[in-house]
Amino acid sequence: MTTPRGISLPMYDFPEFSSATIEVVERIVREVAALGEPVTADSPENSMHHGLIEHWESESTYLSQSCGLPFVEQLHRYADVIGTIRWTGISDERGWYRTVIVVRADHPARTIEGLQDARPVISNTQSLSGWCSLGWALAQVTSDPSFVQPYRVGERHTGSLQILQDAEADFASIDPATFSILSRHRPALVQNLRVIGHGPLVPATPLHVSKVRGAQLADVRAAVTQAFADPALAEARRVIGIESFVGLDNADYDVIHELVATAEQTLPRQR
Repeated sequence: MTTPRGISLPMYDFPEFSSATIEVVERIVREVAALGEPVTADSPENSMHHGLIEHWESESTYLSQSCGLPFVEQLHRYADVIGTIRWTGISDERGWYRTVIVVRADHPARTIEGLQDARPVISNTQSLSGWCSLGWALAQVTSDPSFVQPYRVGERHTGSLQILQDAEADFASIDPATFSILSRHRPALVQNLRVIGHGPLVPATPLHVSKVRGAQLADVRAAVTQAFADPALAEARRVIGIESFVGLDNADYDVIHELVATAEQTLPRQR
C-alpha cells in the first residue's frame, strides 16, 4: 500500500483558529484524493524557517504553502505553483498584495524617508515580506546601505513584532495577511505601531504541489479551487480572513528575482 503524502497550510496556522485551518486542509485532501492521489492532512513538526524548508522539500509532502522568496530561490526544484489565497480586504483580484511597513508609535518617522538611522528588524533573510519587501521599500528613497542601522532577526513576523514591542527595534515589514490576523487575534502585538508605507505589489504566498505526482497540474489546481469555494467552508474562511483561492503558476513569481536584487542594494543579506 502506498504511504499517503501530506497536505498542509503552515503559513498562517495560528492556534486561535487551528480548527478552521484543519477544516480547510481536510477539504483539500478530499478533493485531491478524488484525483486518485494518496494524500492526508499534515503539518510541519517545526514551524521555524529551517523546519519549514525541510517540510516543503520532503518527499512526504504532496501539497503545501510557502513564502514566495524561498519558492523562487530553491523550492521551484521540488514543486509547482497552483495558486494563492486571496485575502479579504487585502489582496487584489489577481491575489497580489503589498506588505505593510510599520514603525513604533514613539518613533518620529512618518514616512520611509524618516527612517534614517532607525533600527530595522526582519523575520528572516528568505522572507519576501519580512526582508525583501523592506529592502525594496528602502531602495525607493536611498541607495545607501548604511541609511539604517544593521537589522535584527525575529525569525518570524510575530517575533519581529515582539521585538518592536520591546523597543529593541524601530520598524519592520509585515505580511499584510499576518498583520490583519494579529490585529484581530493578538492586538497586543500590533498596538502602538503605525503603518508608514508599503512594499511592492507581489503575488501572495504560493500554494504548490510536488513535481512527483500522478495528477496533472491543472487538475490539482481545479481541485484546490473547488475545495476553497465549498459553501460549507464559509465560516472557516471568514475566521481566517480568506476571500477565495486564485490560480497562479510559477511564472507569476518571477518578479521576485528583480525585487531581491533591489533589496540587496539597501538591506544586504550578508551584513
